[in-house]
This record gives sequence, C-alpha cells and structure tokens, in this order.
Amino acid sequence: MMALGDAYLNKVKVGDYVKWRSIVRDQNYEENIVEYRGLIIKIYKVVNQFTRPVHCAKILENKSGKTYTVLLHKIEKVETN
Repeated sequence: MMALGDAYLNKVKVGDYVKWRSIVRDQNYEENIVEYRGLIIKIYKVVNQFTRPVHCAKILENKSGKTYTVLLHKIEKVETN
C-alpha cells in the first residue's frame, strides 16, 4: 500500500529549512492561520494496523525551539542563500 506522502520523499531531506501552516483557535474559538518555519530533524513513516501509512517530519521550529510533527505533504521547502 502506498503511504501518504510518498511523492514528497524526494522533495525534502533532514536539515532542510521549511515552512508549514496550522489553524490555531483563540479563546473565542475564532480561527487564525499561523505560519511556522524550522529545520527538519527527522523524516519517518508511521504505520499501524488501523490506518494508511503516512510519512511525517519532525521539525525544530525557529522561534519557540519546540519540535512539531508535521505531515510531509503539508511542508514546503524555503530557499535560502
């Protein structure tokens, strides 16, 4: 079975600087779209018996220093000089 994100495996690699967006809700449950940027520290495949396999990236976010798990097809490489 083809894993979700297979087509993106050749587009990014560990060490790439990337961006992704997430919907964040405030205390009034109003949604805001927040863009994050960070470095990929790990790319891996999640497999279990109940769902389709999916490729994820563990990303170290710039501003907070937190790590986030993001679906591989949701990230975009940022070109740096």
